[in-house]
Amino acid sequence: MKAYRAAVGYVQQDPYGALPPFMKIRRILEEPLIVHSVGTRREREERIAAALEEVGLEPAHETWQKFPHQLSGGQQQRVVIARALLLRPKLIIADEPVSMLDASVRAEILELLRTIQRQRRLALLYITHDLSTVRHYAHRAMVMYAGRIVEQGPVERLLDRPHHPYTRALLAALVDPDAANAHQLRPIPAGEPPSLLHPPSGCRFHPRCPEIMVGRCEHFDTEEAQPRPGHRVACWLHSR
Repeated sequence: MKAYRAAVGYVQQDPYGALPPFMKIRRILEEPLIVHSVGTRREREERIAAALEEVGLEPAHETWQKFPHQLSGGQQQRVVIARALLLRPKLIIADEPVSMLDASVRAEILELLRTIQRQRRLALLYITHDLSTVRHYAHRAMVMYAGRIVEQGPVERLLDRPHHPYTRALLAALVDPDAANAHQLRPIPAGEPPSLLHPPSGCRFHPRCPEIMVGRCEHFDTEEAQPRPGHRVACWLHSR
């Protein structure tokens, strides 16, 4: 079999929307192998079966005979993950891979991705707005605002001691399972996120920032500072 190895695999947010509804699972998974001229028909079937079993869809021959609508949301996402693995990528980009799934299967899918990452020794870029899962499933975190990275560092350090006002606002908005929260209002930045077509001058967060340095933040783009080794923040509050 041709030893083809892709650079990047992609796991989409909406598994049902990512799978062609008019194709059976076997054909969906065979498509990228055909496009890249990988192996014979039998070799492709062997690789597809191995990928389905790796993501927990056994027996493989029963799964690949079905259409996407015949699978549950969790099973559909496992198929999407299997497709991302078929060309043996070095990097997998997982874009909100559990946001469309029931809470009962989210942890299973995230644990599956982590297991695959360890066993295959590949890089995993996990894109999410759920900071509670970031703590448990990531080693290094980057916080973005309006298309710019505003803070990055080891995940525990970033979440426990955030430096950028936007990162602090994100963490402050997290809701704890406490009944008293029903009677409290959490502080959130005023206003709305800016247009990416016409972003504000200077720091893109300055129109909503409670710690704005008037005369600087609205006119000059932020410089990246390193308050601690490996922890970087793009904010004038930490730039000399």
